[in-house]
Amino acid sequence: MSPARVVKSPGISRVDKDSPAAAAGLLSGDRVVRINGHAVHDLIDLQFYGADESLSIEVQREGKRLVFEIPDADYQPLGIHLEPDRTGCCGNHCIFCFVDQNPPGMRDSLYVKDEDYRLSFLHGNFVTMTRIGDHELQRIAEQRLSPLYISIHAVQPGIRKKLLGIKKDDGLLAKLRFLAENNIEMHGQIVLCPGINDGPVLTETVDTLAALFPHLRTCAVVPVGLTRHRSRLPGLMPVTPQAAESVIRQIAPVQKSFMRGLGEAFVYLADEFYLTAGRPLPDEAHYGEFWQIENGVGMTAAFLGDFERISATFPDSVARPESVLIVTGQLAAPVLERHVLPVLNRIRNFRAGLVAVENRFFGHTVTVSGLLTGGDMMHALRSEDLLSKHQTDRVLLPDNCINTDGLLPDDRTPETMQAELGIPVQVISGFQELWN
Repeated sequence: MSPARVVKSPGISRVDKDSPAAAAGLLSGDRVVRINGHAVHDLIDLQFYGADESLSIEVQREGKRLVFEIPDADYQPLGIHLEPDRTGCCGNHCIFCFVDQNPPGMRDSLYVKDEDYRLSFLHGNFVTMTRIGDHELQRIAEQRLSPLYISIHAVQPGIRKKLLGIKKDDGLLAKLRFLAENNIEMHGQIVLCPGINDGPVLTETVDTLAALFPHLRTCAVVPVGLTRHRSRLPGLMPVTPQAAESVIRQIAPVQKSFMRGLGEAFVYLADEFYLTAGRPLPDEAHYGEFWQIENGVGMTAAFLGDFERISATFPDSVARPESVLIVTGQLAAPVLERHVLPVLNRIRNFRAGLVAVENRFFGHTVTVSGLLTGGDMMHALRSEDLLSKHQTDRVLLPDNCINTDGLLPDDRTPETMQAELGIPVQVISGFQELWN
């Protein structure tokens, strides 16, 4: 067993009024050292060890150790808010890392490479587990930090080392087996790099991982994302339509075999493979519980299923004539053109057009809407005088291109775009919002 890391006790930023913590006498500025004898390092420890019927909380206050008793906690929230925790950063040098492909001059947060299993548990971030040792594995098992999302890429140690840019075998399979033995649910990811971890390497990886089912519940294969900012990075091949077709042909029979043997497909391809190859996408039933929808797996099927259901609630007509332009990436544009525009344009007094934006900021190989910048959107909307031609009353942006701070990748906002265009710009998560 490796020794436990020395971690500073977390500080309290705020204590809720009328909460158990406030009644016991805890204050902002206190540092939570132990709960019922267990060391507290972060929010997860606080919630895990604080979920008992009675609590003894040791804190550090102005250099003194104080103990507060909460005999009737009754498993309710303590009312303690901790100071922001330090995120574990990645020490790998993945040859396909998207962060390394960001151009200079963007906000600092876009250059952060997190590698923190706690964020995997809390937010679904993918981690390679290269920095996880025995201490962390034991904590995951004890505190039931499940599910976890794990970047695997290949099970052959040599291939995995090449992809992650590491020098030593990190013992991934042993870690996965330990977590499986302790009933931790996992979801794996393979970033497919043509010529490196496709073909027989991909087959070996999928077959090896399937032996860990159902603890390793799903394995997603996603195409490598390459921007135009790779001048000093390793040369990689993009996933072309031919490569996408090859992967689909390789994985489809494997999925059928797993359906017969496991009752689920287990290995799932990102939508981008089907769209790039010009292939029909599987239906909603193929994706089960949409375990990896945030990873672009089943997103299109879920969207189309939702659209079909909500379109039954659309009005037959609108009171005032209106024309809207829907902004999207080049990958999704054919889907919207085929399935969405015909439905919207059947509504009397309503007209919908589509703008498929070329990604000039990251490069033409990046075709998803989630990485469109405000600058590229503005360029596309102004080219060929689209706004005037369509007599546009409103511009619609997909919500996946806006972060939690309301910013696009180039730090523009829908509000600044609206001011520049002189017409309303609306961010929508679904087309039902047009009428609400």
